[in-house]
Amino acid sequence: MNTVQAIPLFSQAFQDVSSYIASIRAPYTLQDIQGFNTAYKRAYPSLSREEKRRIEAFVDFMIESVAKKEWANKIFGVV
Repeated sequence: MNTVQAIPLFSQAFQDVSSYIASIRAPYTLQDIQGFNTAYKRAYPSLSREEKRRIEAFVDFMIESVAKKEWANKIFGVV
């Protein structure tokens, strides 16, 4: 019988950030942003280009959904 080595669709680092994202709800507080930043900064070096693209799509949503607009620039990667 032939077997195939299964390759995960996403890395553990991506799953860690995704789990944090799933645990927070808009409007995003400063505490939510700080938690996201911690998770994303830790995962960023090992994420694939596609994983970064997917998280950046969430960041775009997060920017529009912060509790106070002046907090948007505190999100990791936002200038």
